[in-house]
Amino acid sequence: MTTDVISILTSDFHKNHQGRVYSLDGVLSMFEKYTAIGGKYFIADNVIIVYQDNSGVCEFHCFSGGSGKDLTDAINTFLSTMRVEYGRAVTYYDNPRINDISRYCIFPTTIRKIDDGEDRMYEMVFVLGEPDGCGK
Repeated sequence: MTTDVISILTSDFHKNHQGRVYSLDGVLSMFEKYTAIGGKYFIADNVIIVYQDNSGVCEFHCFSGGSGKDLTDAINTFLSTMRVEYGRAVTYYDNPRINDISRYCIFPTTIRKIDDGEDRMYEMVFVLGEPDGCGK
């Protein structure tokens, strides 16, 4: 792992995951294993976004080592890239402050409280439009 990746994951852990049953070493190990098996990720400034295809929808999760603006900008950049392949994207999270991101997102969003366990209190769906690669 690069120093930047370790720095972002470390900062995110200390800001957002204190008191969890897993440790920083566990997060770093999980990320290393994820990338070793070909897991996809995107880096924009101080944010790492891991993602996967989930039945034609881009499901993603963010690790933010920066500010709320950094996170919002990274999500907008990431989703602008993903719209080539996907018409929708989704993320799950617990922190209700993340709901504010929808005000600054360049794509329409829908937020639902789903209360589906740890890291899945809320679901935010982004409508990216028709994928540019549709019909290939």
